[in-house]
Amino acid sequence: MDRKKIFEIFAGFLAVMLAFTILSRAVSGASMARVETVKISTGTIEHKVVGSGKVEAGKEIAVYTESGQRVKEIFVREGQTVQEGDLLFQVDLDELEEQIIMARQEIEKTKLQNQDAQSSRNLEQQNREIAQSRAAEDYNQAVTQGDADIAKAKAAWDAAEAALQEFLQNSSQANRGSEINISSNFNKIGNVPLKSQGIEVKNYLKIKGIESSNVKAEDGNENHIESDREKENNNIENSTDINNNNDNNKENSTEDNNAKNHIEDNNVENHIEDNNAKNHIEDNDVENHIENNTQSNNDSENNEGNTGETEGNAEWEEQKAALEHAIAEAKANYEAAVSSRTDNIRAAARALEDASRQPATDSTAKQNEITKQQQELTLNKLLALQQAEGKIISPVRGMVTQILITTGDFTSEGTAIRLADISQGTRLVASVDKSNEKYISKGSPVNITISGSKDKITNYTVSNIKENEEDKTLLNVTIDLPEGVLDSGISADIEILQKSKNYSTVLPVQAIHEEQNNYYVFILQEEKGVMGTELVVKRLNVEIQDKNNTDAALGDGILTGDQEVVSNSSRAISEGNRVRKKE
Repeated sequence: MDRKKIFEIFAGFLAVMLAFTILSRAVSGASMARVETVKISTGTIEHKVVGSGKVEAGKEIAVYTESGQRVKEIFVREGQTVQEGDLLFQVDLDELEEQIIMARQEIEKTKLQNQDAQSSRNLEQQNREIAQSRAAEDYNQAVTQGDADIAKAKAAWDAAEAALQEFLQNSSQANRGSEINISSNFNKIGNVPLKSQGIEVKNYLKIKGIESSNVKAEDGNENHIESDREKENNNIENSTDINNNNDNNKENSTEDNNAKNHIEDNNVENHIEDNNAKNHIEDNDVENHIENNTQSNNDSENNEGNTGETEGNAEWEEQKAALEHAIAEAKANYEAAVSSRTDNIRAAARALEDASRQPATDSTAKQNEITKQQQELTLNKLLALQQAEGKIISPVRGMVTQILITTGDFTSEGTAIRLADISQGTRLVASVDKSNEKYISKGSPVNITISGSKDKITNYTVSNIKENEEDKTLLNVTIDLPEGVLDSGISADIEILQKSKNYSTVLPVQAIHEEQNNYYVFILQEEKGVMGTELVVKRLNVEIQDKNNTDAALGDGILTGDQEVVSNSSRAISEGNRVRKKE
């Protein structure tokens, strides 16, 4: 095959390949997505909030009168515009006069109650002072009387003990052979009555071992006779008396030249020895033992002497027991006086404390005074209503919005008539979606459009924002209007425009895609292929800072001004797709 033919074949092959390439690009181009692109720009994001509402009076005023007044006539109706001073309604004057009389009577009753209460308090104070004074006197009397009773009982006790001591002392002196003076009217030795006990002088002397020959007579004659026992033994027998006091446990013993006392373990033993006698006392039992070493020549006289001595000892013991009993009684009386004084003073002190106790607080007078002031205030209001002839007038220029009274019925404590005060202007209250709360604030500019009109009222701002009480998904936006702009009761629409700060990266919202709360955009990039340079889609994640229904602001530094962002596509695209840019 010649060279020419080979070149022809090769050329044909190239032509066929070229034709297929052109056909392939044509087919590929027909299948590619056609896209529109935009570039980032700077600007603000404008938010528009719309809502609708009704014009109201600037403020409502409650008109009321005293409760319990019979309504005689009503002169207005709801929706009516009234001027300041216009008559609204009137009450019955006869009923009002009766209430004034009753109010004055109640005030007079309160005054009388206050007077009675004051009189009762004064009387109670006087009684309390008297009771306190008497209780103090009783207390002082209890102290004085108790001290006197104790002193008297103590004196009686001391006297009883002194009587016993004197009795014992006299008995001891008699035993020592002392001379005893006995008068013709003899009644007692010391303070001890003898005749009352039926004791004769001789017997008493026999008890003491003293013979009548030793007694000194009243006429001054003295007989000194020595005892046979003294002659024979030259010893003197002395008898020792012992006073055992139940309270003081006193023990007295008299020791003679031939006597000895021994006290041990509360048992008193008196041992007196001489040649003729011996006394032994043990365990509070007195045993008198007398021995005489010298025998009497006359046995009958010795027997009589022993019998007399025994009887004398019994009478002496009886007299001593009587004195000790008197001491015990005197002591008991003293203790009773001390106890009685303590009880009486305690009772008197408690009575004084009770009488000095402050009474409970009583606010009756203060409460009555408050009641009187309230009654006087009510009376003054009734008198003012009577002076106005029972007429209730409008305090402002406004519109009657509600009437809460009925002709012939009595007024209540609440409102009688409500007025919309239009003298200070009106206000428009419109409801908007709560989702737009962050785009609304006090001072935001508002455009107002009256229903059925295309004219806009501008240059007014939001004065208050609060949640709708009936629907929690709505907000109530209030716009204050001057007098004469819009009348109360008119419906209107509002439009609030809120502009953001200036952003450096702003794109149309259709250029931004969302996937699982993440935002991204597609940008175009050129790539070289077999058929030459091609446009390929690349995905780029972005962060939205603000957006509205048309535009969105992105974070700075994510996109550059040279990058083309796909804003629209003829078909769905994804990362790496080849696309064709729409011319």
